[in-house]
Amino acid sequence: MRLATLVALVKAAQALRPPLRTSRPTTRLYNTAEVEACLNDEFPSFAALVFQNEELWRGLRDGSGYTVLAPNEAAFNKLEDKRRSQLKDPRNGEVVEQIGAYHIINDPVSKDDLYESSGVVTAGGRIDVGRSVTGGLFGIGGREDGGVTVNGARIVSSRQIGECVVHEMDDFAHPKVLDRYFDQLRIPGSS
Repeated sequence: MRLATLVALVKAAQALRPPLRTSRPTTRLYNTAEVEACLNDEFPSFAALVFQNEELWRGLRDGSGYTVLAPNEAAFNKLEDKRRSQLKDPRNGEVVEQIGAYHIINDPVSKDDLYESSGVVTAGGRIDVGRSVTGGLFGIGGREDGGVTVNGARIVSSRQIGECVVHEMDDFAHPKVLDRYFDQLRIPGSS
């Protein structure tokens, strides 16, 4: 009788114990594990940049999906060495988080939807969307080629992962004015 009571008590205690934590906190929601794997495999430089912003990933809505505008490795290779080191510098964390936020849309948006729009609201703010043009001089006299640009960065390819969309970009989509804020340390006590 005592043994049965003891076993029942141990099972009840185990049921109340919180689940063991994995090595990474479970802050990413709906389809994010698959999207995270895709970004880590195909866009490792971008993944290292965007996954720094845990608050952004926590804010993604469960069930409705989202869109990632992921600059490819060629976009990172085009950057100067100084800019690459600035992206990795912990002192520029706030700027890097903001750049990452401009590459996340809180709803699933296809390339066709972007093609029909003139702008999109990202987690960082609004950015322009345009149609890519070939030929012409200084953007005049060219022909639309059916492609889409997001703040000047062209969508190279798109893939659907569940309810989420990942667009491969040939450049960064954030407003270039953010680049001015690299290496500007805050002085403690100032606002």
